[in-house]
Amino acid sequence: MFKVFRLSAAVCLALSAAVAIFTAVLLSGFSKAEVSAAENASGGDSRQLPILMYHSVVKDASLCGDYVITTDQLEQDIVWLLKNGYTPVFCNELPPFAEGRGELPEKPVVLSFDDGCYNNFYYVLPLLEKYKVKAVFAVVGEWTVAAAEQAEPSPVYSSMDTDNLRSLVLSGYCELANHSWDMHGLGKEGGRRGVLPMNGESERDYRRALWGDLTDCAKVIRAAGQQPTTLAYPYGFREDMTEQLVKELGYTVTLSCDERVNTVSVGDYGCLFGMGRFNRPAGRSAEQILTEAAK
Repeated sequence: MFKVFRLSAAVCLALSAAVAIFTAVLLSGFSKAEVSAAENASGGDSRQLPILMYHSVVKDASLCGDYVITTDQLEQDIVWLLKNGYTPVFCNELPPFAEGRGELPEKPVVLSFDDGCYNNFYYVLPLLEKYKVKAVFAVVGEWTVAAAEQAEPSPVYSSMDTDNLRSLVLSGYCELANHSWDMHGLGKEGGRRGVLPMNGESERDYRRALWGDLTDCAKVIRAAGQQPTTLAYPYGFREDMTEQLVKELGYTVTLSCDERVNTVSVGDYGCLFGMGRFNRPAGRSAEQILTEAAK
């Protein structure tokens, strides 16, 4: 019923060459990034992503502790990361990669700074500019607004004001993240723990409270020149309802305080929520943290 056709080796070679030429012509209309994104989307590409969590950075070593390191220690971290092939990235670069339309370096790392300390502007920004590396700064809206009233901010205890945030944005090395407007508490005396619902709070009231809080902080960040798409949970507190409301507000990355390395994969959008971070205290360098995490 059917005839079998046998093609000579020469014919097969000619056909293969024609297919190669056709493919080259077809892809010539696309940029390298577009071709790479298509390959990523079909290949299930992934990256191991550690996130380092910093807070206050000072000159005086006597002030160091669990959430305070010196400028020298931070600079040593940056130098070690760069020498060992790490490339600092923004959190807002992660969703395009997960969607298969963006790229990440082979060894990405995120340098995140919580609370919006004035020393992040005074000391950290010059280091970012010196080494040409990126970082993410999670700011508390109420503290940012209050800082504008200080005539002489202190690198030890003050917060950044909106002008400082604007300088970070204009540098090109900084992404601003939402760290709440004023939900940065531990729930003492019956108060709210981070952005979690309060005891007895209805879903409707909680939705209204969280929505209003995050929107107010986002306004501060927009005034500095960015639209925030990353949320760093105060103290890492979160629950399923919180994550759902945050997604409804348009946030595409959320950061926890769980100490683990993240796996960011093409097609896996869930990996971008509740991402793990390693706190960087004075007595534990980036080298020690990432070396231990790799074991």
